[in-house]
Amino acid sequence: MLLAIETGTAACSVAMIDGTTIVAARHEIIGRGHAERLVPLVEAVLAETGGRPSAIAVDVGPGSFTGLRVGIAAARGFGLVWAVPVFGYSSMTLVAASVLAAHDAAPLTVVMDAGRGEVFVQTFDRDLKPAAPAAAMPIAAAAGAYEGALAGTGAPILKEAGSAAMILSETPPDARDVRLLPAGLRSLPPTPLYVRAPDAKLPA
Repeated sequence: MLLAIETGTAACSVAMIDGTTIVAARHEIIGRGHAERLVPLVEAVLAETGGRPSAIAVDVGPGSFTGLRVGIAAARGFGLVWAVPVFGYSSMTLVAASVLAAHDAAPLTVVMDAGRGEVFVQTFDRDLKPAAPAAAMPIAAAAGAYEGALAGTGAPILKEAGSAAMILSETPPDARDVRLLPAGLRSLPPTPLYVRAPDAKLPA
């Protein structure tokens, strides 16, 4: 079984997945506090399934700097303790996979709230192939640049900024949707994918 961990947004979710079957899952919108909630959620799904995973997949971004670090650090720790491999997946691809499984709407642009007046954007085709790497853009620029279908936590932000695009989903990434990703898209290195400098700065 695969343990999926998602901590890159205001949501915190975990899921135990067997092939394409969700064996157990937890999903909470918490805003902040991923470090406090993640381990209890993992313990809950482990108690429900009665076993340990054979591999771990964790969101590597783009997303919250702190949330990503919490999830990746936890995944690596679990991997060491259980002696199982740890892989990464992109939050943008996860949202695209979830929406395209329900809608025939390619190309689809995933938009995630990036804070600081920006959004993360990335456009995918029906086969989850990205048109370009994920990028951070000012909200006004993104609202004028994307006219097709939108999904993700940043979609309503673009709508408020004047975008005429159609919103298919506003929900954050959910660990249970990792089952929808092809193996190659959930086998990334478990290191953070930053598309801009983090908000936190090291002392000079």
